[in-house]
Amino acid sequence: MNPPDAIVYEQPLNERMRTLLRIEFVLRGLNDSMAGDQVWDHRVAIKHLLDLTDLLTRSDLRTEVLRELERLAGVLTTMQSMPEVDAPRLRQILEQLDSEIDRLHAQRLPFGQAVLESDLISQLRKRHNLSLGNCDFDQPAFRFWLARPAPQRHQEIGAWCAPFTGLGRATSLILELIRQSASEAVETAQLGFYQRSLDTNQSHQLLRILLPLGSPYYPEVSAGRHRFSIRFVRFADQGKPLPADEDVPFRLVCCNL
Repeated sequence: MNPPDAIVYEQPLNERMRTLLRIEFVLRGLNDSMAGDQVWDHRVAIKHLLDLTDLLTRSDLRTEVLRELERLAGVLTTMQSMPEVDAPRLRQILEQLDSEIDRLHAQRLPFGQAVLESDLISQLRKRHNLSLGNCDFDQPAFRFWLARPAPQRHQEIGAWCAPFTGLGRATSLILELIRQSASEAVETAQLGFYQRSLDTNQSHQLLRILLPLGSPYYPEVSAGRHRFSIRFVRFADQGKPLPADEDVPFRLVCCNL
């Protein structure tokens, strides 16, 4: 949950976390566009669906999500004997993780099999990464599909999206646990620059940088295995953005679970 008084910027610290954040981003856009019934709502929904199929063909999402669920279950299981742990809450989380693991193991077909087998989606995918490649004159079949009644379009998109429900639920659970794995710390970037070493004995997944609403700055993050640095830059409506020339207070969360 993002706080109402701040803009949250996130920086993944490993490739798996980058994939999970991309899944979350695409599914959120897909769900938001599905809330509308206009042609342009469904155009956007199809665009997000095509983005999701790109992810599917570039990596084994099921395996990546399963590995992270199992890793988290293993980490949290070791915490059961700690006296300061909220035992009932921990048991509940472990049950959720086990449930998602069992559900994904039971799903034999690849994610999005129906989408990948759709001739319409297949034709749209061929031109998806071309600049304005799916204009009406390029894709008459898509233009025909968009002219169908809104309930019919909505139903078909829903059928294409249904297999991703488990993926979205598992991804949300993983990211929720990781985001809640550490507390915020108030930091200051001296003249807009902040650097910190990472403990290589710990598994770091995500940086969360919180700036108050109305701040003129945004962060540019450079992160490696041993350290990360943040440079705050002043947003510019015109011209080149300039680095901050003053101390910048911010809140930082280094998520490691």
